[in-house]
Amino acid sequence: MKYTVAWWLLLPALAGCSGSTDRREQWVSLSGEWRSQQSGTSTWQRAEVPGTVHTDLMAAGMIPDPYMNTNADSVQWVGERDWIYERTFSVAPGLLAQDEVELVFKGLDTFAEIRLNDSLIGTTDNMFRSWTYPVKGLLVEGTNRLQVTFRSAIRKGEELLHAYGRGLPADNDGGALKVSPFVRKAGVHFGWDFAPRLVTCGIWQDVGLRAWSGRRIGSVRCSQVAENGERILSFHVDLLSQASAGGEVVLRLNGKELARSNAPEGQGWRTHDIAVVLPDTGLWWPRGMGEQRLQQCMVDWEQDGTVRSHWESMIGLRTISLHRDSDAFGRAFTFAVNGKPLFAQGANLVPPDMFLPRAGDSAWVHLVAEAAACNMNMLRVWGGGVYPPDAFFDACDGSGILVWQDLMFANTMVPDDDAFVNNVREEVEEQVRRLQHHASLALWCGNNEVDVAWHNWGWQRGYAMSVADSARMSKAYTTLFEEALPLWIWSLDQTGTYTPTSPLSNWGNSEGLRSGDLHYWGVWHADSTFASFAGNTGRFVSEYGFQSYPDSSTLAHYIDPTELRLGSASLRYRQKSYRTDQPILEAIKRELGTTPRNLDEFCHASQKVQAIAYNKAIDAHQRAQPRCMGTLLWQLNDLWPGPSWSIIDYEGERKAAFDAVRNAYAGGSPSR
Repeated sequence: MKYTVAWWLLLPALAGCSGSTDRREQWVSLSGEWRSQQSGTSTWQRAEVPGTVHTDLMAAGMIPDPYMNTNADSVQWVGERDWIYERTFSVAPGLLAQDEVELVFKGLDTFAEIRLNDSLIGTTDNMFRSWTYPVKGLLVEGTNRLQVTFRSAIRKGEELLHAYGRGLPADNDGGALKVSPFVRKAGVHFGWDFAPRLVTCGIWQDVGLRAWSGRRIGSVRCSQVAENGERILSFHVDLLSQASAGGEVVLRLNGKELARSNAPEGQGWRTHDIAVVLPDTGLWWPRGMGEQRLQQCMVDWEQDGTVRSHWESMIGLRTISLHRDSDAFGRAFTFAVNGKPLFAQGANLVPPDMFLPRAGDSAWVHLVAEAAACNMNMLRVWGGGVYPPDAFFDACDGSGILVWQDLMFANTMVPDDDAFVNNVREEVEEQVRRLQHHASLALWCGNNEVDVAWHNWGWQRGYAMSVADSARMSKAYTTLFEEALPLWIWSLDQTGTYTPTSPLSNWGNSEGLRSGDLHYWGVWHADSTFASFAGNTGRFVSEYGFQSYPDSSTLAHYIDPTELRLGSASLRYRQKSYRTDQPILEAIKRELGTTPRNLDEFCHASQKVQAIAYNKAIDAHQRAQPRCMGTLLWQLNDLWPGPSWSIIDYEGERKAAFDAVRNAYAGGSPSR
């Protein structure tokens, strides 16, 4: 049930009724219309939850659209202020009759103080976590007031930086002080080479009241082993329990009850294990290898013959492994599904918008449909964004798109203090519990480009590190990515695969072509021609790309007509790469033998040469099988309207390279 009424009106009863004895788990959303204000001011404006402060201010006419012209620069002050969000609501006696009532924020961006009826109930410091607070003792049957104060992520980041004692490398952070390594927030919000700096805050996911009695199911994980034509499924049900709750845990597959057992005794979190044996039939396969057969899985906690708490999802019968064996070429990097090697062909994925709630789940699902239409079988979720919603993984399950899931670390070193590490552990364990059961999940990857940057990008010299600084940062990296993270993940996902970083090899040397995955950037970053793709295939090329512009008709939605021309300040502002447009212009002249006379010609020519680049790269990777067993272009999509390496622009329009990639992938060999 969802209520979206004006903030100044009291909500009707959210759940239950007087005298109700219904003790089933209930969820009551508090999303919808709130109000917000800048801290220290007296003016309130309407706010939408889920949402961000920037989109609320735009809707109120208080800031211009940051995507228009060069407006992103004029709204930098928003990220430096504190913001207050609040609403009122009423709760009926039926909800308060439950044993437990929890206030749940599924996503807060990022540093927040939460007050219910003027009582401080918690503080938050991580965009990638949910936050749950017991509030039954604070709720009243009349009017309740919920307030969330967001502290500036920039200012809080500066405090954490100064407390740490020195800055950490973060090349893409566009701030005067590089605070992003200390803040558990989407790295791209601090700026990147395909996006402006827009440091957001807000209640960016659903918020609500969860009421329950006895027990509730928190998550369900599933591990699989294939033996002698049978599949052994082990379900690990995480239950939050009261000591005297009793009851049974029931497992159903496709509506058929497969197991029923007494719930575990004891109070607090308990894991209840259920194992079943099924015929090894109806397997789930990636696109191009077979059908995507899914089974409806339901787990219930029942008491007195009534379902009190329910979990449901689709699962696929399959095994996925990553082979890193030594061979005649060096050391492999090959995915295998149900024991069969897979040639992975796909793309890297970035969030669909800088203002995430504006895009919503539908944008993520649409990107999966576009990947399927492009004959892809894998998407790599890049570590500078956010963990995708459940709807994205559901769509990948149904479409046969494998997911390479980066953890949210990209291009920065990490602090080593206990608070940071413990925060990361809570984040990662929550995400593993949420996503582990999906058939499409193929790999957990610790970070994007941190190891290769540390050893090859001159960070120690560029950031004036002492020997002690360098040793401390190196140890922090090793402790988190090579020791702690694999242990935390394995404890919850014994059949999952983890790699500490991507890439495992550096481009530009022969050793990098023999082992691990490779990000090949000789094209674009080093002035190499498209012919160089053939000599740099590696064992698995998980990044490579060439930029293009969206159509001029798309740019016209974001640039004033007087600036919609080659050489204008607004057009130059779109280009965030340090290489500027020079590689594009050189490629147009080299590959097409032309010089664009106007913006329309330039945009179309940029897309033509991008299509040529991707066609040559994919052809080289496919021909190099079985030495090379993967090709993931950078990147599938955009999160703002400007030039990038994408094959789909911000508005969802396919560039010329989309068809080139689709045709190239149609002729590939998904398995051998």
